[in-house]
Amino acid sequence: MKTYYDNELKEDNTALCFPSFKNGDGIQKLVASMPDDQALGEWELHTLEDMKWNDNHQCPIKYWNRDIIKSVRWLMRQPAYAKHLVFAPQRCFNSNTPPKRLYTEMHTADWWWETQVRGDTRG
Repeated sequence: MKTYYDNELKEDNTALCFPSFKNGDGIQKLVASMPDDQALGEWELHTLEDMKWNDNHQCPIKYWNRDIIKSVRWLMRQPAYAKHLVFAPQRCFNSNTPPKRLYTEMHTADWWWETQVRGDTRG
């Protein structure tokens, strides 16, 4: 992973934006310092042998992932995110006269409101 970050940080047109990092060591130290990192579980390497990126890149696709349920549990326990988490639907309106309903986030949509009000347990 360090080499990946080192290479990405050298690219001018990279999608990653880490202005305070000069190399992969800084990013890895930050990730390692995150509390309760072990609760996320181990990284697992997967290879899709029957899929290729494109005709010019015929190598099998490889990717890393972690258990999504463990990851969500870990994120939900982080104090830094507490003020940004939403557990109930909201109906938001602008300040115009007459006010108009705003749909800006998932919790402002009708689906969440209707699902929570009717007590849907299907998820």
